[in-house]
Amino acid sequence: MTEEKENHNVPIYSNIAYDDAFRTMEGNCDDVLISFVNYVFDEKYNNTAVVTRMRNEHFIEHENHSQEKRITDSHFSITQGDVCKKYHLECESKPYDGSILVRLFEYGSQIAIEEAEETNYVLRVKMPHTGLLLLRESKKAPEKATIIIETPGQSSTYYVPIIKETDFTVEMIFEKQLYMLIPFYIFNYEKELDVINQDENRIESMLELYRDINARLLKEQENGRLSASSISVIIGVTHSVFSKLTSKQTVLNEKVGDYMGGKVLDPPWVIAYNRGKEAGIEQGKEEVIADMLRRGKTVLEIVEFSGYPEDVVKSVEESMRAAKI
Repeated sequence: MTEEKENHNVPIYSNIAYDDAFRTMEGNCDDVLISFVNYVFDEKYNNTAVVTRMRNEHFIEHENHSQEKRITDSHFSITQGDVCKKYHLECESKPYDGSILVRLFEYGSQIAIEEAEETNYVLRVKMPHTGLLLLRESKKAPEKATIIIETPGQSSTYYVPIIKETDFTVEMIFEKQLYMLIPFYIFNYEKELDVINQDENRIESMLELYRDINARLLKEQENGRLSASSISVIIGVTHSVFSKLTSKQTVLNEKVGDYMGGKVLDPPWVIAYNRGKEAGIEQGKEEVIADMLRRGKTVLEIVEFSGYPEDVVKSVEESMRAAKI
């Protein structure tokens, strides 16, 4: 049993930063993910699109036949109508260099192999649509990278669009609905953090910036572009990323971090769990499990978070499936 499971008062997102923040939004916020994919890949998905998360653990086999486990930041498909496309996104906190393309190709190839279509005479592999988010400023990074695969007699080329966090202002983020970038916005100030930390006026300006971001998020909810659950996740991981990156700037970390920490909201399924826990009744337990299942939580996630027995969670899942809820 983990420490977080034993103590439900520990904030769920307290240890999340950078890559994990990206995975958390990707794994819990369909509206955030779809709007990001629309921008990166010039898609036109709307609120009828269905996101399906795929396995993120893959094994790369080396020449000596040993295997190395790799974990992608995100691997999912989006289906709308009769069209289904697979995507692979990576979030990179290190300065850009070309070597990351090797990793992107390795991940993409492994995904393609695992989902290959095979007959007696034909092996068909399909590379996922791949994109890269760079958190730190990088003048070397192009707008899109090129991967060329040479095969006997011909070659094939595909492109990897690159999104640079530092290219976007708060105004642009909300205009283009790039909510995925919000938690990492502090990277725009990374080189100035020590100076800001010693200037009360700049600290106040930073505080006002995050007040503005929070107000804009609530406006997006009012306009129906973001769910309350997604806003909760965004605020939670924004607090975690900010706290991580400004850990050495104690004044800035405390003043702005305390503000963001005070805005952290529990996602609805967490609130439902806490209410059910307080009620302490069997019926409440089943309602809490059903609510989590409806929100896309897996049996394992519910068991790990709530401590409810796996057979109880599965029983509720089976009842819901039978009733076609």
